Amino acid sequence: MENANYATQKPEAMLERIVKSSSNPTMVVADFFGGSGVTAAVASKLGRKFIHCDIGLNSIQTTRDRLKNDGAEFDVLEIKDGVQLYRNPAQTMDKIKSLIPGLKNEDSLSSFWEGAITDSKFGTVPVYVPNLMDSSSKLLDKVTMNRIIHQAIPDLNDTIKKVIIYYIDITDESDIQKFIKEDDSTTVEIELRDLKNILDDVIMGDYAEFHMEETHENLFGGYAVTIDKFISDRVLTKIQEFNEKAFFNSSLKKPYKPIEISEDGLELIEFLSVDCTEADGKWHSDSEIKIDKNGFLTANGKKTKEFWDGCIYSQNKPLRLKIRNICGDETIWEVT
Repeated sequence: MENANYATQKPEAMLERIVKSSSNPTMVVADFFGGSGVTAAVASKLGRKFIHCDIGLNSIQTTRDRLKNDGAEFDVLEIKDGVQLYRNPAQTMDKIKSLIPGLKNEDSLSSFWEGAITDSKFGTVPVYVPNLMDSSSKLLDKVTMNRIIHQAIPDLNDTIKKVIIYYIDITDESDIQKFIKEDDSTTVEIELRDLKNILDDVIMGDYAEFHMEETHENLFGGYAVTIDKFISDRVLTKIQEFNEKAFFNSSLKKPYKPIEISEDGLELIEFLSVDCTEADGKWHSDSEIKIDKNGFLTANGKKTKEFWDGCIYSQNKPLRLKIRNICGDETIWEVT
């Protein structure tokens, strides 16, 4: 299976030279942007253990087929990284309080704690949540646990009997639990919880990155709002479900052809509108565009043979932007 018709595929001969020169049979070869799985396949043939990682369903399926054809032994595992966890951590942090049942602000707690929940047995239970925008806080290790036990917990009120510690990644949970048990400096019960478990099945709102600038080069007006990136978890979930169904229903006569989305995600948008009149309240559509399934543009009700250039134009300065994804969900952003 040398050629898998995968866009970023590398020749096996090239990977063989790399793997041979940089490892020996006792080592593990890891490719964290694995693509079509050439690295894993070559490593297996050379007697190395291997780890293949990729976020694309097409990559996992292509690699699985390649390894099966080679007779390699392997397991396919799903990494629960939490929806939007790395994609849009700022938005996720804003949603945390609604995702954790019963979590509320508690003025008596320091900023170390995200808030507290009320428990019938333990009373007020402070809750720690790692800062998703700070990479150093994503790993719960002995150093972090030691700081919690010897600095954060001693600062709590004497009535506190239990705390909850959420984590994204952990060095070794059994090792951390042992570390907590062996430290007798506090009588406060410490419960560890995986934050990813509450994030994985949550559908977040659409996310957009855009910028506005004045322009006099277009017939539509003097301002342009350019969409740099668009992410719709709802649409991506639907596409993943479609791809999985298409894969399992595929055959030699009906080969698997997944729907693939570009990095900027603009093909997930079907309608845009800008409000140049009001910054809030009732929506005024001062300029709008619709993109059909072939990418052709309808601007302010007039069909064109133009392809969408990623911008929406208006004569006056936009105050708000509305985007509708291809599933029909609309989201409004303030334009500054």
